[in-house]
Order: sequence, then structure tokens, then C-alpha cells
Amino acid sequence: MPTIIAIVIAVIAIAVAIGAWFRPAPKPETPAAKTYTEQEVSDAKKAVCDAYGRADRALQATGRKNGGDDQTAIIAVAVNIRLALSESSSFLLRTLAENPAAPHDLQEQVRMAANSYQDIAIDQLGEASQTELGPFLKQADSTDVAIKQACK
Repeated sequence: MPTIIAIVIAVIAIAVAIGAWFRPAPKPETPAAKTYTEQEVSDAKKAVCDAYGRADRALQATGRKNGGDDQTAIIAVAVNIRLALSESSSFLLRTLAENPAAPHDLQEQVRMAANSYQDIAIDQLGEASQTELGPFLKQADSTDVAIKQACK
């Protein structure tokens, strides 16, 4: 009799195991999207807009220089422009990461600007032609207009 009970228990355990094997795994709950107060959104927007203003000022300042007729100065200006593009991009992406409450459309425009700056800098380092740089320059100009409009 104990043997029959043990066999019945084993059969039940096997049936439960087979049922568990074919049962679909529970779907993980999707976390609710974080909501921000109006003050948090306002503060984040201001921080992102201020950061963009600083980056734009740095790019404008480096872009106004030309080095004159001195080849060494011309190379120094080119390096400084690439540095400004790279640092501006990093600064903007860091600011976005630190301010997730900023409006989504502003975040996207700033992210596109930062990516354009990186593309321009890396292609300039690779001595790309103006034709190759054209789409990135156009994208940077487009995002500049959109960001300045959003930051009004």
C-alpha cells in the first residue's frame, strides 16, 4: 500500500511539473511613466536651455576665428572648433541625462544637435569634404532654430 501511495504522489508531481512547464511565463509589469510637476519641468527646461546657450556661445566664439595667414594659427583654430563641437555635444548630452523632466520635444532637438556636432567633429577629423559635411551642418542649423524657438 505505501508503494501505491508513493507512485500516486509521484504521478501527481509529474503532472504538476508538466503543467508548469507549458504554462506561459507571467509578463513583467511595465513600470508607470514617471510624471513630473510643472516646477520640475520648468526647472529642467531652463537647465537644458541654459546649457544649449552656453554650448552655442562656445561654438559661435570658436567659429568666428580664422587664424589669418599663419598656418599654425589656422590649424589651432581648426582644432579648437573640433574641440568645441565635441565638448558641446558631451555637455548637452550630460545635461539631458541630468534633466529627464525637460519637455520631450526639446530633449529630442538637443539630442539631434549633439549628435550632429559629434558627426561634424569626427568627419572634420577625417578630412571630409564640405559635401559630406553638408547634411550634418544642415541638421545642426535646423535643430538650432527649433531649440531657440522652444527655449523662448
